[in-house]
Amino acid sequence: RKEPVQAEEKPVNLLSTDFAVEYPLDILIAEDNPVNQMLIQRILDKLGYKAVMAQNGLEAVQKISEKLYNVVLMDIQMPEMDGFEATKHIRLLDIDQPYIIAMTANALAEDRDICLGQGMDNYISKPMKLDTLVAVLKEAWLKKGITKAVKS
Repeated sequence: RKEPVQAEEKPVNLLSTDFAVEYPLDILIAEDNPVNQMLIQRILDKLGYKAVMAQNGLEAVQKISEKLYNVVLMDIQMPEMDGFEATKHIRLLDIDQPYIIAMTANALAEDRDICLGQGMDNYISKPMKLDTLVAVLKEAWLKKGITKAVKS
C-alpha cells in the first residue's frame, strides 16, 4: 500500500525552499547554544531563509536597532541578556515591531503564558518540530501583513 509512504513524504514537502518565496520573512535568531544555532539555521536554510544569528539578547537588540526584521526567534535563556529582557528592550524601540517567537525547552502551558505575558507574540518548544515552526512562521507572516514584495 502507498498510504504509509505518503505519510512519510509529508515532512519532506515541508522542507521546501519555496516556503520562503511563499512567506518572505527577514528572520533574526537569538540563540547562544552552538548546536541549537546550527539546527535552527539548517531548518531555515531548507525552508529557503537566510537568517541572521545573534549570540545573545544584547546582540539581538543591537541588530534589531540597525535593521528591520519581521521575525525574531528568541531563546529565553541566554547569557548577558535573556530573551525576556531582550524582548522588553525591543518593544521599547521606535521601530516596526517584529513578531517575536520565544524558544524554550520548557513546554508547559504556563510557560507559554509567561512568554506571551512578557511581550512575545508566540512560543515554540525545543527541540523544535518542523511542522510547528512552519505553522508559526506562516502565522507571523499573516499577522505582520507582509506582502510578496518583501525580499526573503
